Amino acid sequence: MLDRVIQTQTCTLAKGIMHRLRTIGFILTVWLIIGLAFPTTASMSDGTLRFEVSLDGRPIGEHILTFVKQPNGLLNVAIDIDLDVKLGPFTVFTYDHRNRTAWRDGRLVALDSETDDNGQRHWVRAAANANGLAISSDKGMSAEVSAGLLPTTYWMFSTVRQNRLINSQTGEMLDVAVRRVGREKLDGPDGAIAATLYRMDGDLKINLWYDDSGVLVGLAFVARGAQVTYRLTQRSGPIPVSMAGNIMNARH
Repeated sequence: MLDRVIQTQTCTLAKGIMHRLRTIGFILTVWLIIGLAFPTTASMSDGTLRFEVSLDGRPIGEHILTFVKQPNGLLNVAIDIDLDVKLGPFTVFTYDHRNRTAWRDGRLVALDSETDDNGQRHWVRAAANANGLAISSDKGMSAEVSAGLLPTTYWMFSTVRQNRLINSQTGEMLDVAVRRVGREKLDGPDGAIAATLYRMDGDLKINLWYDDSGVLVGLAFVARGAQVTYRLTQRSGPIPVSMAGNIMNARH
């Protein structure tokens, strides 16, 4: 009887070790892809979108997207979000998100995200393989999904054609429906921007605005009863737009 208990515990321990090794191997693979995709040379930055984020009309931080094209054909996108909600001199809520993705021919090759959601930390890794995209997260999930799925980064105009998205903070699959609402004008860094509003419903409820070249120029949603609004404050360099499986450039 004791032998059986020992064998069972040994088998369970071995399985746990193998699972951890596979997870470590997967993370190292993603880090290798991301590392090769994002060189440290800052001068290679091609384009930038910078948004001021407001909560009920009060600025609380920034959401910055940086686009880098590589000679090998990869498109690299860095997303940095830093939000702080203050009540007088006190900070009552913080949100920091670091997201690095690599793309080829309009498809996601790798994703590495780290999030600090008011003290709750999350990470997501994704890497393309022969079967699609392999995804893992801090929640212990491990899944393979279609190579055509997009993460919730929204800069791709093709987001409006999706019915499923990868949550870039948790790795979960989200069911959505997007419809075109109409034309509007938004405040931009150089004056009014003519844009088309799309409304996303389902697991996510978000308003998205894209200009006539397909560049994301505005975003709004309700969080915990408060209105969160993105206002474009900087657009510099060529901004890539993923459409119909390829990458085209929309210049400033």
